[in-house]
Amino acid sequence: MNRIEVFIAVGLLMAGLLTLTFRNRRQFLIGFRIGYTYQSERAWKKTNTFAGVFMVVLSLFLLLLAFMEVPINGFVIVMIAGTFIMTVAGTLIAKRTYEEEDISTEAPKRPGELIRIDIKPYLLIQLSALALYFILLAVLWNRLPERIAIHFNAGGNPDNFAHKSLGAVLLPLIVQTIPVAMTAMLKEPGFAPQLKFSERGWRAFAEFMTAFSLLLTMVFATTVLYNAGFISGRWISYFAWLILVVTGVMIYRLLRARGYGS
Repeated sequence: MNRIEVFIAVGLLMAGLLTLTFRNRRQFLIGFRIGYTYQSERAWKKTNTFAGVFMVVLSLFLLLLAFMEVPINGFVIVMIAGTFIMTVAGTLIAKRTYEEEDISTEAPKRPGELIRIDIKPYLLIQLSALALYFILLAVLWNRLPERIAIHFNAGGNPDNFAHKSLGAVLLPLIVQTIPVAMTAMLKEPGFAPQLKFSERGWRAFAEFMTAFSLLLTMVFATTVLYNAGFISGRWISYFAWLILVVTGVMIYRLLRARGYGS
């Protein structure tokens, strides 16, 4: 049994219990916090009740996986998939509850103006990069061993492995849903209005998510090339530094653009 997996599961259990405890009172520290839940008490309560119960159930399932000594790769994929499902479902619940309240005689204040940027080019770039990755994967599929390296230490040596259908197909699909979903949600007026970004700031946010998506795609492509025997582990280390530099630059740009005018 891996202690880290147990620690993660117990931490998620505590988060779920705290969310349920504070589901009747809006605040800024604990809970499912997006624009719709901030502007509607009913949306806050309903969404956080769902999120709390979901986290408790997910944590107990993850705890079961830990005691069954399921490989860490499967554990992480279940955790990421569960978190994504909870985020999407919670957002839809909050939006629907808010809209139901909005047509009543005591409609709450609108959660914010529509973010006026065109997200289509950003989504097109992200999805195109992912498509190119899968083309590369299809070409090299027969050259990959059944178990591929999916994680490397500081020296570029592999230290974790998974079946290629898991590490090269399922894991990239799950992870890439994060930047794609965050970009797609920019069209919602209830998306994190407390950030108070300017139009230029939201554009920088979309660019950051796109850069993040491209970096993730390059990570998986580099891993495939390594396992297919085209590059050495040393290139993995070089690429890790490139990711840190690009991520730092994009975060700095995002913070600089946050409060600027359009």
